[in-house]
Amino acid sequence: MSAYAQQVVKGTVKDATTKLPVPGATVKVIGSSKGATTNEKGEFEITVPANAQLQISSVGFENVVVPASLIQTKAIMMKMQAISLTDAVVVGYGTQQRSRVTNAISKVGSDALSAEKNIVSDVGKALQGRVAGVFVANSSGTPGSTPIIQIRGVQTTNAVYSNPLLVIDGLIVEGSTISLNSINPQDIESVEVLKDAASAAIYGARGSTGVIIVTTKKGKLNSKPTFNVNAYTGLNGINTSRRMLTTDEYKSAFTDARQNRIGDINQQLANPGQLPPSQINRLNAEKTRLQSAIDGLQMADRSTDWIAAVKNNHAPINNIQASMNGGTDKGSYYMSLGRYAETMAIGRGSFERYTGRLDLTQQVNTWLKLNGNINITQSANKDFSNPIIAAFNARPDTPKDPVRNADGSLGYYAGQQQHPIGVMNDVDSKIANTSYFGGLSAEIKLHKTLQFRSSYNVTKYNVLSNSFQSPLGYAGAFNQGYYTTNGNDNFSYNFDNYFTYNNRWKKLGVNGTLGYTFYNNQLNYFGYEVDGFPKIDGITGAASATTYGSVFGIAGKNLNNKEISDAYFLRGGFDWDGKYLLNASIRRDGSSKLPASNRYSWFPSISAGWDIAKENFLAHNTWINQLKLRSSYGISGNIRPVGYFDAQNLLVATTNVGDQALKLNSTIGNPDIHWERTKQVDAGIDMAFLQSRFTVALDYYNKTTDGLLSKNNVSWVYGAAAIPDNIGNIRNYGVDLELGIHSAPGAVIGWGVETNFNVNRNKILSMKDSLTNYGAFVFGGPFSRAKVGQSVGSVQVYQSLGVDPQTGDMMYKDVNNDKKWDTNDMVTIPIALPEFTGGTNLSLSYKAFKVEALFNYVVGNKVYDFYEQSLRNYDADYTGVMNNKFDIVNKRWKKPGDITDVPRAITGVHGAGQTTDWNYRPSTQFVYDASYVRLRNLTVAYTVPASMLSKAKISRARLYASAQNLFTLTRYIGFDPEAANITGIVSTNLPNPRSMVIGIDLSF
Repeated sequence: MSAYAQQVVKGTVKDATTKLPVPGATVKVIGSSKGATTNEKGEFEITVPANAQLQISSVGFENVVVPASLIQTKAIMMKMQAISLTDAVVVGYGTQQRSRVTNAISKVGSDALSAEKNIVSDVGKALQGRVAGVFVANSSGTPGSTPIIQIRGVQTTNAVYSNPLLVIDGLIVEGSTISLNSINPQDIESVEVLKDAASAAIYGARGSTGVIIVTTKKGKLNSKPTFNVNAYTGLNGINTSRRMLTTDEYKSAFTDARQNRIGDINQQLANPGQLPPSQINRLNAEKTRLQSAIDGLQMADRSTDWIAAVKNNHAPINNIQASMNGGTDKGSYYMSLGRYAETMAIGRGSFERYTGRLDLTQQVNTWLKLNGNINITQSANKDFSNPIIAAFNARPDTPKDPVRNADGSLGYYAGQQQHPIGVMNDVDSKIANTSYFGGLSAEIKLHKTLQFRSSYNVTKYNVLSNSFQSPLGYAGAFNQGYYTTNGNDNFSYNFDNYFTYNNRWKKLGVNGTLGYTFYNNQLNYFGYEVDGFPKIDGITGAASATTYGSVFGIAGKNLNNKEISDAYFLRGGFDWDGKYLLNASIRRDGSSKLPASNRYSWFPSISAGWDIAKENFLAHNTWINQLKLRSSYGISGNIRPVGYFDAQNLLVATTNVGDQALKLNSTIGNPDIHWERTKQVDAGIDMAFLQSRFTVALDYYNKTTDGLLSKNNVSWVYGAAAIPDNIGNIRNYGVDLELGIHSAPGAVIGWGVETNFNVNRNKILSMKDSLTNYGAFVFGGPFSRAKVGQSVGSVQVYQSLGVDPQTGDMMYKDVNNDKKWDTNDMVTIPIALPEFTGGTNLSLSYKAFKVEALFNYVVGNKVYDFYEQSLRNYDADYTGVMNNKFDIVNKRWKKPGDITDVPRAITGVHGAGQTTDWNYRPSTQFVYDASYVRLRNLTVAYTVPASMLSKAKISRARLYASAQNLFTLTRYIGFDPEAANITGIVSTNLPNPRSMVIGIDLSF
């Protein structure tokens, strides 16, 4: 028979262990696009040429290749994979087999990061709810925003510096402004999270906050070209459960506020003999003004929902990526192009990003392999003005005409410059980001056991921000228009050279890494500002728009910064028969940021493991696949809170005194500052049962950060208010738990449950006395405080005792019993950090259909609602034209005997303290439980059978529909409990949008 003759063959695929059929297995003819899928009985039928080879694959099984001529004589048997034990884990400067890992390392694969399961621009958001001990907070719903990521708690003085070190294919991007947002998530093969100090210590002074290692996709040797296109399109929307007052409610609240103040005044005037004449006259005048304000509180019949007016419930979101990969016996390639675009669900802002990636690998000869890769990203945030503040403040009856006038112009009214839609239209802004990063590497095989690798990785990042504030709008009116341009140009590189050694003598395995790394980071910052634009005749939008018509000013600025660091590192490992494991590392780091006396430091680690499942007494046990005990100790560092010149005094020329130039300190240096050092102990156990269908990873950790870097308050006699210093110590300790259970591979109905849990406790152990009330400690904010013995992210407030049923005013605890209520009665309470966090991923599949749902939860954290506090103020002026309220004030106290937690509406001085802010001073009444459970992602997907695609030469087609942030269970009354989970203080961050998309994933 001719080699090109066609024949029909039939076969059966079975599980080698259970002997049960394997339905849904893919059968492909090697070298062609022909394919078939097994039915419920594991049977298939396919037309093949003579001498064809078939590849059979199914999730959870090892691939099988068999000659077509043999499949009709006997069933094809497939062996199950124990993926969790055999796959490689990327560690610093190398890889390890998971079964030999002695550290706390979690891995997230490309399937969990796929576009159908993550409607995100930043892969950091895709980690939310997937890794124990990794807390991700999307504190802003602004498109293109970057989440804050914390690994095992907060151990530094600022949320920005709590983010972990990011390493992309060996490229350290810590010093640049490259972020996970600069990478197309679909270009990523895996993300490894190094959580304990022993795994992060190889990065020394950069690893104290944990390390995220990103490995991008590459081509495969001896593979034909494969093209892939993945695209989705959909809409963003937003849930806004918080409501503002309607016109009638607004009028009622402000009328009550003035009448209640008049009532208080009448009580004071009831005994005029006890008051001086001047006070009587003042009270009578105030009473007259209040009555006049009540009589003049004219409201239109209309009630405008300003939050709805600035919402965009049909904000488009689109994503497309095309890639190609393949390889010969000597080299491989991977290339991709992508576009992501998203529009704000509130306002008119947008984010758009274009990405391109190229990766080439060539095996030059038996001893030399070369690799080169480059990633190019161009992104832009446009018109990202936040109209929420204006929407909160705007009176419900304004404008008295429609939102827009008949001619299409905005309905401004006298005294209101912050028209909610005007806020969006009167500011034209754009932030453009361009980044290039990649590298070249060479691997030289010196011996079968010894390799040398040299790599040069480069980052080039440019940011240009332009903003124009119209002189007709609120923001630009005060300067008769305002234009600003700011930019920075960042260039960094790291040059790594290291040897790796791997050898085995029967049962003894030895490995080692020895190397040197050099890092250089340069940042140039520039900018200029222009204001005082000429008046526009005949246009009168904003009340003060004509005030500065004669002013025209230009100011410029320029800064240049540079950082250099280098390090030597050594790591060694031993294992005996895969049962007894020992690893250790040491690194010596130095940085130009620190003074010469403290520039270098050592960062060691050690870890050990014992896989009991490999002992002889369990050798014949078939259901225990792994039972590994492990423990580690390490020291890692952090220097990111240190500025480029914090160790030096900097002078700036200011003015002349007579004929002498006067120079003042712009920065007070500290020649004694040194590294933050985090010491961490970790003890854990890894278990796998039933061919690794059931897995457990449990860790206890305890870490202490010494020498926190921040600013220390000093007297102005030193020439500045604060100097950089090592200010204190923080401790974090807790438990990580990861569980996974899956159905047997090949089951007709497949299912899986993966869940993770973290409980973390944080405590400030010590702090310099001058920082006891340091408002910017860790998270910042008007009420943020740090107190020894409590956690970071605390607030200092009065302790509310509720509303007095007789007077309607707030009651506060007199902490020191001095019959006064002042700052000495304020208490510090922790709010920002949750008691525990976690996530659960559920999956269910039947034939070609699959459903997945990812939940994440945050429990025990609280928020301080600063904006609600500010809107409780009824004293903007007597007409109140700029100050609406949240509808919670409808529950306010109105008459003696009312039981409520919302005080009466009143202007002027009131309450026991006789102050204008008594009923809305910072207190626990504005602290809310922000715990939540959120359906982070829901995906329904259908894989088109291969038999339906072969004629179109498509090897794989998958259709899907996904929804993100579909619902949230919470007791928090605000927009989004997640929008303040890091700061603990709610201001006006945009809530996270609800996204729904449909998509397609094609391979051919």
